[in-house]
Amino acid sequence: MATTEGSSNGQHSLSPSEQRGKSRLASLFESPSNLQKCHRCEATVYQAEKIGPVKGVVFHKQCFRCNQCGQHLTLKNYTTNQVDVSDKNVYCQVHAPKTVAKGLGNEAIGIRGALAQQKMQSDLGKKGNIGQAPLIDAQSLAIKGALHAPKAGGRVNEQIHQGATAGHIDANALHIRGALNTQAQYQKGGKMPHGAHQYPAYVIEKKGKIIEAQKVLEERQRLEEDALYKTFRAEREDEKRKLSQELDQEWEIKLKDLTEKFEKEFGKKAPKKGKEGDFKENKPGVFSEHLERTMSPDELARISVNKSADKSVAFTDDLEKTLSPDELARVSHLTMQFEQQKKELENSMTAKRDNKKKYMTLKLVQKEQQLAGDLVAKHSQEMLELIAIKQKEIKQELQQEIEMAKQESVTLENGQVNGGEVAMDDLIMQAEEALKAMSTMDELPPPRPAACKKRELYEDPSVFTDLDEYVFKIADSEHSTWTDLVQQLTAPCLSDLEKVRAIFRWITVKDLNVIEFDETVVEDTPLGLLRGIKYGTETYHVLFMRLCSYAGLHCVEIKGKSKSVGYEPGMKFRDDMFNNTWNAVLVDRQWRLVQCNWGARHLVLNKDNEAAPAVEKSEKRRDKIRYQYDEHYFLTDPEEFIMEFMADDPDWQLLPTPITIKEFEELPFVRSVFFHFGMNFLDNPKSVIYTNTRGGAEVKIRVSADIVRDVVFHYQLRFAQKEKKHETDYKGAKLDRFVFQSMMNDHVIYSVHVPTTGDYFLEIFANKIDDSHKIGEDPNAPMMPFRLKCACKFRVVCETLTNKMHPLPNCAAGEWGPEKSVRHFNLIPLTHKSGVVTTSDSMEMQFRMPRKLHFVTKLRMNGIDDHFLDRFVKQSISGDVVTLSVQFPQTGQFGLDIYARPVEASDNHTLAHACKYLINVDKVSNPVELELTRPENASTHMSKEKWGPTSLFDKFGMKCINYRDPKIKLNSTNQIVVEFSVPETLQVSYHFLREPDEDHRDNVTIVREDSNKIAKFFINMIRPGNYLLAVYAKFESDPGKKMANVYNYMIKYAPDDGSLGKKKSGLFRK
Repeated sequence: MATTEGSSNGQHSLSPSEQRGKSRLASLFESPSNLQKCHRCEATVYQAEKIGPVKGVVFHKQCFRCNQCGQHLTLKNYTTNQVDVSDKNVYCQVHAPKTVAKGLGNEAIGIRGALAQQKMQSDLGKKGNIGQAPLIDAQSLAIKGALHAPKAGGRVNEQIHQGATAGHIDANALHIRGALNTQAQYQKGGKMPHGAHQYPAYVIEKKGKIIEAQKVLEERQRLEEDALYKTFRAEREDEKRKLSQELDQEWEIKLKDLTEKFEKEFGKKAPKKGKEGDFKENKPGVFSEHLERTMSPDELARISVNKSADKSVAFTDDLEKTLSPDELARVSHLTMQFEQQKKELENSMTAKRDNKKKYMTLKLVQKEQQLAGDLVAKHSQEMLELIAIKQKEIKQELQQEIEMAKQESVTLENGQVNGGEVAMDDLIMQAEEALKAMSTMDELPPPRPAACKKRELYEDPSVFTDLDEYVFKIADSEHSTWTDLVQQLTAPCLSDLEKVRAIFRWITVKDLNVIEFDETVVEDTPLGLLRGIKYGTETYHVLFMRLCSYAGLHCVEIKGKSKSVGYEPGMKFRDDMFNNTWNAVLVDRQWRLVQCNWGARHLVLNKDNEAAPAVEKSEKRRDKIRYQYDEHYFLTDPEEFIMEFMADDPDWQLLPTPITIKEFEELPFVRSVFFHFGMNFLDNPKSVIYTNTRGGAEVKIRVSADIVRDVVFHYQLRFAQKEKKHETDYKGAKLDRFVFQSMMNDHVIYSVHVPTTGDYFLEIFANKIDDSHKIGEDPNAPMMPFRLKCACKFRVVCETLTNKMHPLPNCAAGEWGPEKSVRHFNLIPLTHKSGVVTTSDSMEMQFRMPRKLHFVTKLRMNGIDDHFLDRFVKQSISGDVVTLSVQFPQTGQFGLDIYARPVEASDNHTLAHACKYLINVDKVSNPVELELTRPENASTHMSKEKWGPTSLFDKFGMKCINYRDPKIKLNSTNQIVVEFSVPETLQVSYHFLREPDEDHRDNVTIVREDSNKIAKFFINMIRPGNYLLAVYAKFESDPGKKMANVYNYMIKYAPDDGSLGKKKSGLFRK
C-alpha cells in the first residue's frame, strides 16, 4: 500500500484527487460575486463570455488558454496541473504537469493495457465516424477514463488488482459506466447537433430522461389543447350559424316590406329568396314574374301568360302586343324601380353581414386568445415543475455518484501510483458542471430591478453571431413537437442568456405573421404545431412563454399600455385603448423584459415578380427579414422600456420607483432608433411642449460621441388637428421652414417658431449612414438614398402669439451648418463653424477640400427671385482651400446653399447638397434695389379686365402655347404646366397666390427650354382653392427697370369629391 506524501506530524492530509474533488464541490456553494473576475486577466467576466468554474475560478472565453504555450482551449480539451493542486491555471495536453510513475515504462502491464485501449478507441472512432468529428473526443471524461483504465479482461484485472486493498470497482462505477456508454455511442455513430455542448455520455443519458418525460407531458397537454381547439371550432360554427339565421330573418322581413310596398299598388306575390345565405333572386323568367306581380288583375286578364321558364320571351312579346305603350312603360319603370331598391337592399344586407361577421370574429378571437393564453400558462407551469422534479432526482444521483467516486481508488502494486487519479479528477469536474447546469430554484425571486444593465450582459449583438446563425438554420426546418424544437434550439447553449437568445431569435426570424396555412393541415404535423398562429389564438408573447418553459426558463406574461400605432404625444390612455402584452423572463435569477412582437416587426417589401428558384427566394427573403429585426426589444432595460410600455402592475415595471399613468403620458414619445444611437435629451422635455409668446420652443438631443459623425437627422412639422393632418404649409410656406435644425459637437438642436397659434407635431427622424452615402473614390458614384426612421415626436402647443413669425429662407431641407459637409464630403470649415452667421456688407468663408470639387452656390432671400441674387456670390480655389465671397445687396435674412460634386465627375452627374448657412445682415453700406417677386399690385382680387394678357404682352414678343383661356378649372388633377414662347433675352418671373392672400410661390418652378425660347411654369396646387398666377417680364438689356406684369391666370382647383365647398370666391364673382 503506497503512503501518501504530506501526512507527517500525525495529521491526515487529503490525497491530490480528494483535494481537487473538495475544491470543485466547494465551488458549488461559493458566492457568485467570487466568480466574477477572470483568473487570467482579472477583468470582470459576464455570463455570455464565461467559461468555468474550473478549480473554483472562471475565465473569459478568449482567456481560456494554455498557461505555457497560449493555445486556445475548450471544455473538451483542457487539463489541469496533476501535481500541484493549488495551481488553478489550465493547460493543453502537451504542457500539463502530470504525476510520473517511477520505474514504469510503456511495457508495464497497466500502461500497456491503457495504450491498447487507446488504440482500440481510436480505431473505433475512425470506423464509426468517417469524415465526421467524434461526439466526444479523447479529452472528454468518459474517453479519458477508458484510456487510463485497464482492459476489462478478467486476466488483466486480476494481475492489476492482485494484492490491492482499494474498494471494488465494477461496471456500475460511474467512470466505468461512462466509458462503456461512450463506446456504445461511437459504435452507433451518434452525433450531437453542430455546436452542441459536448457533455459526457452519462450526463447525456440522464438529460435524455428529462426529455422523454417532457415528451410524455407534452402529449398529454396536446390532448387537452386539442379539446380546447375543438370547442373553439364548434363555437365559431355555432356563432356563424346564428348570425346567418339572424340575417336571413332580417332579409326576409325587409324584402317582404319592400314587396308589400309595391303590391299595395300593383302586385300580390312576394319574391322568394334564392340560395341560403345569398340575397339574390336566381329564378328563371324573372322579368315575367315581376311583370305578373306588378300588373293589376284587369291587365293580367287581357293577356295569356305562359309561366314556364323557357316561354318568358314569348310572354314579353305577347305583353308588348297587348299593352299600350304607356302601360308598358309604366310596367317597365316599376319593374326597374323594384329591382333597383332590391339591389340596394342586397348591398346593404351584405355590408351588414360582413361587418357583423368581422365584429363576431374579433370578439371570438379575443376570448379564444385569453383561454388559449391561460391554458399555455398552465401548461408552462406544469412543464417547469416537471423539469424541476426530474433535475432534483438527477442531482441526487450525481451527488451520490460523486461521493462514490471520491472513495474509489486504483493502486498499482508496482510504482505505487494511483492510476485512476486523472479520470477521477475530470469525473468530478464534469459532474459538478452538470450539477450547476441543472440548478433549480425552490422559490422565484420577486419582480425587482436587475443588478446590472443590458450592456453588462453583452456589449454588442455580435457576441451572438454564431448562435444566431445556428438558429436561422433551425428556423428553416420544421418540428412536430415543442420538445424536439426547443432541444435543438438550445443544444449549443451553456447559459440562460443563450437559451433566451435562441428562442427569441427563432420567433423573430420565423416571421409568423406571413405563414400561409393550407386548410388541410393536420394537427400532428410541423405546421400543426403552430395552429395557434393559424387560428389567431396564440400571440408572440404566449409562444415565447411556451418555448421558455420547455427550456426550463421561467417566463411571465405582463399586461399594460403601450404607445403603439395610432398613439400621438399628449393623448390620454383609456381602458379600452392601446392595450398590449409582453414578457419578463428570468435570466440568471434576474428578471429581464422582452417584447417579441416589436422585435419581429417587418416592413412591406417589394414583391419580385420574376421567377426564381425556391432556394434563392428563401435566402433573399430570410436576409430581408433579418434586416428588419430590432435588437432593442431583447432584454430591454426598464428605464428604456418604460418610454413605450407601462405595466398595469407597478411591480412589473421593474423600476426602483414605479411611475403613474399620468407620468407615462408625459414621457417623451420615442422609438427604438433613439436608443440604438445612444441618444438622450439634454433638458428632460415632456411629450407636450408649450411655446413662448413668440411661438418659440426648443428640443436638444445628445448623440453617442462614437457615432455622431455617422448619424443623419431630419424633421417634419405638421398640424396636429385631424382636418389639417395633410397640410404641410402655412400661407404657401412649408411648415418645415419654421424649424431651425443644427448640430454642435455631439448634440442636435431643433429651434421651432410656429407661424400661428394651435397644436403641432414635431417628428424627428434619424438613421446611420455608411460609405455609400458619402463622397467616394469613384467620382461618378452617386450618393445612395437612405431611409430615415422616427426617433422621437413631440406635440408643440402655441396658445398665444404676440409677434408674426416669418419662414426661414427657402433653402434645401434639413440641417443648417457645416456638419453636413463634413459628414458627406469631408469638407472641413476653416472660418464659420456655426450654422448662423451675423455680418455686415460682405462675408468670406473658407473650406478645406479632401479632393478637387466643383461648387454651385445659391443665395436666397424671401420675396426675391434666386437668379437676381446669383451675381452677389463668387468663389475661388487655391490649393485645397475653396473661398466663397458674398456681397450682400440689402439688409435682412439670407440663406446660402452650397452644392458640390467631384471635378472628375461627368457633366450629367447630379450635384449633392453639401451644407447651408443662415445669414443675418444688419448693415449694408451701398444697398442695391432688388425686384420683389410680388409687386404691390399683385392680388387675387382683380377685376375681370385684368385676366389674361396685358398691353405689354405683345410688345415683349410673348405668345401662349397651350392655355389661351386665362380662366382654368381643374377637377381631376392638381398639377398643370403653362407654356409661353418668349424671346431669348427676356427674363420672366411670377407670383402664385391662393385666395385670400396666401403666397404659394414655392409650388411653382420655371424651366427654360429650346435655347431659352420657351418658358414652362410647372404648377402644383397642394389643396383645393382659387389661385392667381401672375407672370412678369423684362429684357436683360434693361437692368434698371422693374419687371412688368404681362399675363394673369385664374385657376380654380376643385376636386371631384367636392372638398372645396360651394362658397363663391372672390376670383369667380359674377
